[in-house]
Formats: sequence, C-alpha cells, structure tokens
Amino acid sequence: MEWNRRMMLKAGASALSALATAPHLRGAAALSFEPEERSPEGTASFRGFAERGYYITFMRGTTFKFEVWKDIFDAVHEDGGNLIVLWMGGAFPSRKFPITWKYNAEHQNNRDNFAGKLIDYAHTLGIRVLLCLTPFGYDGINQYAIEHPELKAITKEGNFTPAFGLGAWGFNLNPYRTESQQFMLEYTLELLDFYPNADGLLLESSDYAVSFCEDCPETYYHEEFRFVKKISAELWAKKPDALIVVYPHYFSGTEIPGMGIRGAQEQFDPRWGLFFTPHSTPLAPDLMRQARSVLYWDSSPTFGNPKRIQAAAQRAQAMGATGFVPSFEPWTYILQGPDEGDQFLAGHRLSPFGFGWLATGASPVHELLMRMDRLAYREFSRNPDMPHQDFHQVLSKELFCGKASEELLDDLIFLEESFFLDRTWVSVSAIASPGYVKGMIDLGRISPATLSDYRSRRKRLSAIVERYADASGSAAQELRKTAQWILTQWQESPEHLVVDAHLGQ
Repeated sequence: MEWNRRMMLKAGASALSALATAPHLRGAAALSFEPEERSPEGTASFRGFAERGYYITFMRGTTFKFEVWKDIFDAVHEDGGNLIVLWMGGAFPSRKFPITWKYNAEHQNNRDNFAGKLIDYAHTLGIRVLLCLTPFGYDGINQYAIEHPELKAITKEGNFTPAFGLGAWGFNLNPYRTESQQFMLEYTLELLDFYPNADGLLLESSDYAVSFCEDCPETYYHEEFRFVKKISAELWAKKPDALIVVYPHYFSGTEIPGMGIRGAQEQFDPRWGLFFTPHSTPLAPDLMRQARSVLYWDSSPTFGNPKRIQAAAQRAQAMGATGFVPSFEPWTYILQGPDEGDQFLAGHRLSPFGFGWLATGASPVHELLMRMDRLAYREFSRNPDMPHQDFHQVLSKELFCGKASEELLDDLIFLEESFFLDRTWVSVSAIASPGYVKGMIDLGRISPATLSDYRSRRKRLSAIVERYADASGSAAQELRKTAQWILTQWQESPEHLVVDAHLGQ
C-alpha cells in the first residue's frame, strides 16, 4: 500500500503514539537560552536547541486578524522561541497570480496584507521568520492548474493527477513543463518582494505526491531542484545571510517514503539548512554534518499530550537536530471538500485545535489545554529528558499556583488525552462530537471497543465536573468548564442516540 499525505493525516493522533516508540502563557517568564557548544549526538552537554519555535500554517488560520497573530507570536516568545516557520502559499494577495488566493479570499492577510508588520513585530521579540511554501504543490500553488490544466502533474500511470486538498483543493504542477518552472519562480519572487523583511525560506517538498515523466521516471527531484537552486541564488544575491531550509531529497539519492522514486544526488551548498519529519525524510548524517541548520518537525503540539511532545524532542535530540520546530497549526477555514476523505464534514468551519467553544477569530493560545502543551514544549525543548514528575511540578506552579494535588494533575492529563483522542486534522474532539463518530460508524472506521471507551471516558468526565463544582482558581474552573463542554456537545446532539444505540443503550 502506498503511504501518502492522506494516509498520514488520517492516522491523526494515533500515529503519534507509534512514532513515539521509534529509534503563556501570558505573564509567564520567557526562557533564556544562551549560545552553547553541543554534541550532534545529543549527549549530556545538550542544554537546549539552537532554533526553537513553531511551524505555523498561516494560510489555514483564515479568521485571525493582526492582533490575534501578534498574540500567537507573543506565545512563541513566551515559550522560548526564536524561529517561526510561516506557511504563506495562498495567504498573500498576489497581484501577478490572483488565482492563488481567490479560494482563500476570507483570509485576513489577503484582505489587509499585514504579514510584513507581523514579521517586523517578530523581530522585536528576537524571532526570525521563514516563509514557507511547497514547490509545485499545496496551498495557493495548486490553484494555478485550475486556470492552466495542461500543467497538471502526471501520475505514474501517465494520467493527469486528481484533485487534492487541505483547505485549498487543486492540482500539483508538472515541473517538467517550462511554464510550471517559470510560474513557481515568479510566484516565490513576488512573495519575497511582498515581505523583504523575512529572514529566509522553507521549501517544503510534497509529502503526498510527485509528478512523473514517462521517459525519465526517476528525475522528479532533479526538476524540483532546478527551482530550488534558482530561488536560492536569487534570495542570497539580495540577502546573503538568509536562511533557506530544504529537504534532503535533492542530495541523498535514497528512496523517498511513499513517493515510489529515489531522491536526486545534486551538489549540496552548506548555506542551506535541512528539514526532517518523522514520516517523509530519512536521516542523512553526512548531509546533516554539512548543513547550516538541521530542523526537526513533529505534529505533537497540535494533537496535544506532553508525553508525545517530549518523545518528539528526544527524537530531535537523538538525531542531532539543531532546531525543534513542531506543528502549531490552529486551522479555522471552512471545509470545501473531503479533506481527509470525510465528505460529511464539508461545509463545516474548523475550530483552532478543536476548541469549538471559541468565538470565530479568537486566539486559542491561552486555553488551558494549549497552555499545558506550550509548557511541555517550553520545558522539553530545553531539556528533552526532564522527568515527568518535574514537569508535573511545572504544571502545578504555572497553572495552579503550586498547589495542585496529584489527583488534580491526573484529571488534567486525562481531560487533555480524552479531548485529543482520535481527533484528526479536520475534526473536533471525537469524544465531543457524536456527529463525527456517527460519520465514522457509517464509513466503517470505528469499533465497538472504541465506542465503549468513549462512554467510559464520558463517565469520568462527569465525575470531574462534579468534583470541581466548587473549585477555586481559574485553571481548575477552566478544567471543569472544558469537561462540561465535552459532555454538553454529546448530550445536545441528536446523533448521540444513534451512536449510543450501537452499544445497546
């Protein structure tokens, strides 16, 4: 079976558990990380990653205005961050190629074009900003083939590629076509002209599909590299110190997971940084030793759970990454299609991190569960081997004025685990959405054991609501409120009768 982006996304939070086994806080003090020497193997001398921050899909946070994005950037600073990867494809009002953002016209930056001011603001916080897009694919770029269908990518079978999307439904481009190469270069140069104050680029290779050529089936990454080399030269000519981060696919010559082809073996320029993910980029130690920076991405903060965040930080440390920039992706767009194959969700607006109680456009970074995960990132990016008992003390101090009992912390951890359990990139908490669970039943994707687990968890959440009915302290009250929200969503949905009936209730 071919592993692709859809399968990775569908795996959702459950995939993170498997990966974990592999070889602000407004008012909280920001951590200080001093420059240091450290071993690439992550030995005892390790005292924090040189690059810390988050990978943020800016283009899918459609409802956030400038002040909310400032609030999110403040959170990055408070979490000890000094680098943000800002995904910009489809999220700036291109004058040359308006088709690239027509689908995303509600995005506040496409309306008011404040990203330049946001980058300036990041610099006042000591944060560098890399603009991100995917060569020949994904948001914004995949819209170009709607107007130029002759430029659609070609599948291994020799057919035009089908539509695919997460927010932006469109088509990968065929880099073997000169017109595709020219568009890609002009679009990226326009992005850099829009935001010349950015500190560099992340050029993110597609992790779900490539284009093929009948006469040259193993050359896709050579074609993609043509663009990467050109845009790198253009940017370095204007800004010699710009950090340009690329995937190792152009240099490693190894099999690329899920793509069915091998990478290229082009010449590596040590001015490039390298980017690695747990699902799409095999390690390349020789390249890593040459690279300016080595950044590691993982989806754990977006899907909650401090243990997963710690496991990701430990993997980044073990591989010798200089930077840990995991996913922080509060999506708010309206689903236009079956982004993960779930047609029944089309037409729904996503809530950032699944926090369905937030008003449209409100910042998600101060919600209790997100504060917990941000604390986990702050602490484990500094010390990936921090004992969990020590982390519990941090939670107690930061959230409960140092007075949290073990029962309270256990309830908090259970609440977060339940909230993010089986949540996907485009669904709210499964345990809070009978409609989503019914959709999964109808698609044959859920078992009686899973339904029984949901029921047991709801019973414990009811006990939590009762236990903290008279709790003092805002965090304990928020814990109770969040548990009650989950129960209310279940109780008020007519679909819960259908779901419960499958358990004989």
